[in-house]
Amino acid sequence: MSASPLSPAREGLWSRGFVTACLANIMMFFNVHFLLSTVAGYTVARFAVGDSVGGSVASVFILGTLISRLLAGPLIERFGARPLLLVGFAAFVAAPLLYWASGSVWMLLGVRAVHGLAFGVSSSVIAAAAVNRLPASRLSEGTSHYSSSTLIGVASGPMIGLALAGTAGAGVGGGFGPVAVIASAVSLAGLVTAWFMDVRPRQDAPSGSAAPRPGWARFVEPGAAPTAAVGALYSLGYAGIVSFLATLAAERGFGAVASLFFAVYAGTVLVSRVFTGRLMDRRGANVVMLPAFVLFAAGLAAIAAAEHLWMLMAAAVLVGLGYGQLLSAGQVICVTRVPRDKAGMGASTYFLGIDIGMGLGPLLAGAFVQWWGATGMFWILAGFTLALLPVYWLIQGRHLHGQEHP
Repeated sequence: MSASPLSPAREGLWSRGFVTACLANIMMFFNVHFLLSTVAGYTVARFAVGDSVGGSVASVFILGTLISRLLAGPLIERFGARPLLLVGFAAFVAAPLLYWASGSVWMLLGVRAVHGLAFGVSSSVIAAAAVNRLPASRLSEGTSHYSSSTLIGVASGPMIGLALAGTAGAGVGGGFGPVAVIASAVSLAGLVTAWFMDVRPRQDAPSGSAAPRPGWARFVEPGAAPTAAVGALYSLGYAGIVSFLATLAAERGFGAVASLFFAVYAGTVLVSRVFTGRLMDRRGANVVMLPAFVLFAAGLAAIAAAEHLWMLMAAAVLVGLGYGQLLSAGQVICVTRVPRDKAGMGASTYFLGIDIGMGLGPLLAGAFVQWWGATGMFWILAGFTLALLPVYWLIQGRHLHGQEHP
């Protein structure tokens, strides 16, 4: 008996195009977070500047990313996806070496800004290529797996970067050389992978859906904007974790072992996404999004209350089941609520919101820490995250019914 075309179990997911997109995505996000974990320390040591300047060198990358995500759609329409992807990876090969060769903070700031511009556009192209290789009936599952490739890069980059900085003096002064060489080598492998990527739009894209749009819709995908706005808000909680978990760990004597939090978080997300992607394909995104707000709030509260290391690790599991699933399910909504040929714009709009939250989060969390300490800050973020549940329902959740594949 021939396979039914309507049966999701019989439609292939791990095509060569999808696998190469995931590999390229891992290498790109590895590069970004590998350098993010080392560039501030390198700047302070190399140019004898304060921590605020070192932080500015780290954050200017996000500014470049925000600008390029807004311009990604028009740039892809004008120059094409493949040339932008290859130029972007070429910039990733050159940028780490230029960090190393920079003779002033201002030159380093400029290189970081251009690097961020390249990342915003290139990551949008890769996301669109990945989504375009997925069968419609397995779109949620495939997008969830693609999000896991992002997580692999995000988790492995800082782990290796901080290990180099802590053991061999890399990332500070002249010791930045190994960091630059590794980052460029990984990016070169990404460039080779990108060369073989298929970035063409799907042949079954709805006719006329790619027509130029007027006004702000050329820069932000309207169908993804509500979820992106909520994403900016729930990312404030994770930004607080990234920025001030070390402060709380030092206060409670956990020491460097607290870095295991991120390993447990990443492992929890990777395991749970094996199941949640399929669940969203069958029952829609709300089945994951709604409990994820509660779990994330519980994770933030558990961090605030943690008096022992095992309690902190339990909090990491809750954050993985909470924020890890919010991040993935939010992306699923943004690529399934828009036409298939606009999936890249949908993903770009979503991560524009996430980038805004991650950029503003340390500033807001820092103000809370100043007034109420790290413990008080995490309690505030827990309450704020739980309060986002009805906000999400009103803005987006109540409009989702079952499968959201247009």
